[in-house]
Amino acid sequence: MSLLARKKSKSAEVRGRARRKAARAVPLAAAAGVTVRQGAGGVADWASPRVRGARAWAAPRVEQTGNVVQEKLAPQVSGLLTKAAQRLDPAPKPRRRSRLARGIVLLGAAASALAVFTVLRKKVSSAMMGGSGDVAAWPGAGHQDGAAGQGGAAGQGGLADDDAQVDANGQVRASS
Repeated sequence: MSLLARKKSKSAEVRGRARRKAARAVPLAAAAGVTVRQGAGGVADWASPRVRGARAWAAPRVEQTGNVVQEKLAPQVSGLLTKAAQRLDPAPKPRRRSRLARGIVLLGAAASALAVFTVLRKKVSSAMMGGSGDVAAWPGAGHQDGAAGQGGAAGQGGLADDDAQVDANGQVRASS
């Protein structure tokens, strides 16, 4: 017999044994399935009341745990999360005003200051000169030595020395 014939006969023999064993296993597997089904039905009948009892025992405990979590744990967790969110939140960006707005405000402030200065200057001039707004006509305006009421104020169009006296605080008194 050739080598090829031996291999074919050996593989045919192995296949035949596998078919015979499978034919014997099919009724055994069917019987085992019926037995397992009957046993599972019995286990289910036995376990059903016990599962109901376990659920009845666990339900109030789970409800109580839910209430505790809601009333005590949740506010604490909520507080921690709120604090963490505040620490994570970046600071708000500073508001930036436009250059035009800043320029308008600055121009308004300068105009207001100029108006106040002009009004005060006119009031001081009219009070010192009796209505004349000429600063050079103030008593002592032309003096080099700074002594008020002496020297050439009368020669420069101002009041004569004997007509007015200047106090130390700059106030002018007309003498009569």
